Amino acid sequence: MVHIQPVRPRLRFNVLSDDQVTEIRAATLHILESVGVHFPSERALEVFERHGARVDPESQIVRLPPALVLEAMSHAPRTYVLSGRAPGTELILDGSASYFSTDGSGTETIDFETGEHRRSTKADVAMMAHVADYLPSISFYWPIVSAQDYGRMGPLHELDASFNNTLKHVQSATIIGKGMARFALEMAEAIAGSKEDLRKRPPLSSLVCTIAPLGQDRHGIEGAMVFAEAGVPVGFMAMPNIGSTSPATMAGALVVGNAEVISAMVLMQLVAPGAPVFHSLLASVMDPRSGDYLTGIPEKYLC
Repeated sequence: MVHIQPVRPRLRFNVLSDDQVTEIRAATLHILESVGVHFPSERALEVFERHGARVDPESQIVRLPPALVLEAMSHAPRTYVLSGRAPGTELILDGSASYFSTDGSGTETIDFETGEHRRSTKADVAMMAHVADYLPSISFYWPIVSAQDYGRMGPLHELDASFNNTLKHVQSATIIGKGMARFALEMAEAIAGSKEDLRKRPPLSSLVCTIAPLGQDRHGIEGAMVFAEAGVPVGFMAMPNIGSTSPATMAGALVVGNAEVISAMVLMQLVAPGAPVFHSLLASVMDPRSGDYLTGIPEKYLC
């Protein structure tokens, strides 16, 4: 029987004071209104302009008035469910629990049988999904590696391998673009049973990375709009590199990353009011002595 073990912490603490949260919120709104975010998507630019944002068609920079941001974000649901296909595998996102997943999208692996260091394949995605399905500490599956043997269509094969080897919720960070998103929706709809069931109990969610500083990926954002319209939850992850693609302070990185994520979430609400969305920020640091990308630093978790 497939089951999951949510983490329900007994203790909670706030890193930021209420005043600091207010400052970060104000700084985020200032950046969105005065500096703007790059959206290299004709559809996104049209949607923003239609709703009163200031759009520069040449630079593709969108500036969002605070009132527009707050109105759009008021439609985002505060709680929703990421569904699995077995009883007890629902991830209830209401702040009462945390859920662990696998990390994802690697391009190479160590062959378990031969010890060979090689490119990952669809078979690896399937095998790892099967293992994740068994482990109760893993609440949902993010394909650990990628189907390098299927080229540009690899993300759809990763989804196929995942759905056929785990009953847990599946999250993809590699399905981007309008066409690929529509194919993924057909697969998810077949799993859910119907378009309406897909909205009520989505077995699939999407994670899209922003581009620091203050940019969006065209294919990522256009695929996200397709998912949002179908009711499939979409998350946006900012990955500011402190000292290179973001200011050299934790607060500055948080504000810039927050602006990237919020701008994308606003777009989803303009396209499909009430669309389930989630916020993610994963900061790293540039070593000023060497230029190295440092991701294992303890202070990044303060963001």
